[in-house]
Amino acid sequence: MSNIIYLNDPREVYRYKKVEEFPAIRFLGDKRGISEFEIEFNSAVKLPIVKEVNRVYAYYFKPNEPSDSLCIVLHGHGSRGFSSTFYFARKLALNGIKSVLLTLPFHGKRKPESVTDGTGFFVLDSIGMLNRFRQSVIDVRTLIDFAETGIFESVNNTFILGVSLGGMISSIAMGVDERIQKGVLLLAGGDIEGMFWKSIAMLPLRKYVYKVASGEEIKEAEKEYERIDKLYDPLTFGRFIRPRKVLMFNGTFDYVIPRFASEKLKEAIGTAKITYLPAGHGSMLLYRTLIARKAIIFFREEV
Repeated sequence: MSNIIYLNDPREVYRYKKVEEFPAIRFLGDKRGISEFEIEFNSAVKLPIVKEVNRVYAYYFKPNEPSDSLCIVLHGHGSRGFSSTFYFARKLALNGIKSVLLTLPFHGKRKPESVTDGTGFFVLDSIGMLNRFRQSVIDVRTLIDFAETGIFESVNNTFILGVSLGGMISSIAMGVDERIQKGVLLLAGGDIEGMFWKSIAMLPLRKYVYKVASGEEIKEAEKEYERIDKLYDPLTFGRFIRPRKVLMFNGTFDYVIPRFASEKLKEAIGTAKITYLPAGHGSMLLYRTLIARKAIIFFREEV
């Protein structure tokens, strides 16, 4: 990565060689008028960390009625973030939109059995973080490549819906891949440096940094943002999403993704519309029925 991170066009960082092997597809069963499948393939990006992250798993929800729309769904960080997002994938399918829930690195089967979901995704290393975001974004693009081969049957409209960490990855994916026509971002924001130094949720991590790092090391870390961190900051890619439409949902009392972060992302995209709901980061799921309904209406509107 070191030879391309300074290019003028940050989208170049997410260039990749397509996966040529056909994915393994397993039928899981029929539930409430939806056929469910598990998809398995090798990631186009190999991380030299734990072998499990390089094998990708996704869950395909196919409505019994014909559909030419596909939505890629990205979950949030941790066990709750992973499990709760299945609701949106199934809800989309129940309303006639095929959906694929992509398992992000260090979650589900993409982690050692001995650790909890999300452990290992966030690290205090800019190159390490860039590699994790890069693998996630390119896994999304690989699913779209597969869609073009017909494994999801006819697909004329491709959408994305991401929650929290998945929302940030979704915004980057939209910025680098024009095949994604619309996006719904739930609990997402931009300005990674600002969130690290200002978000209440990051306070324990900041205390750790102040404890183990010198003043010069902290200054160097801030400079690192200019060099590397911006390459996985959603703000960098917002302008590339235009003129496509984005619908955002954020919490009024969200201390993980503060209001300044969601507003900055909205402004960077330019075509995004944002709805604030009276909730925090975790309690936002109380509104999942409302959010799903609005997302479905949004996706059904003419592209």
